[in-house]
Amino acid sequence: MIDIFGTAQTILRESGYWTRLLSFEQTSILSFEDESVLGFCYIFSNPTALLTGWKSIETELLNRHGVRFRSAGEKAWNIYSIFVSGETADPTQTREVRWIEENLERTRKIAACGISTREALQRALLPLLRLQYRPSLQPEGLTERLQQRIATIAPSAVNVVLKDDVPPIEVVRLLEGQS
Repeated sequence: MIDIFGTAQTILRESGYWTRLLSFEQTSILSFEDESVLGFCYIFSNPTALLTGWKSIETELLNRHGVRFRSAGEKAWNIYSIFVSGETADPTQTREVRWIEENLERTRKIAACGISTREALQRALLPLLRLQYRPSLQPEGLTERLQQRIATIAPSAVNVVLKDDVPPIEVVRLLEGQS
């Protein structure tokens, strides 16, 4: 099990958000903000607590911080409420948690249960994170990849271009013949 607050704070900071922990009813919430978005993250002990408590938490936070949110200008249209739990939900609860995200009243919502790894938390937070691209390279070596590229560009040079005993002028001649 991960420290959801600490991990969420790290993930959001890596994506360019300013974060800070705030005190809220004998617990903490994580607030975050960037140039166009602001919001808060509340962690529930279990899926049942999330399903029964998310709306009252959202209402209380909006009442408490409404003045700040309204003075945020354009950001007031991009307020996110994140509700997560480390415990796994049963199938019925999972469906009900998804319905929370479909609730478009007051704030945009992200809700998830079973957050036990950094990867699970990143998946939950994807709507807020910068676009990410992870290239997938084949397990082949650099030499093989280079030979494949050369074969595409200059098929007659593929067998000689990487050989030490072939003079560079010969490689250039073969490459020029491809144009």
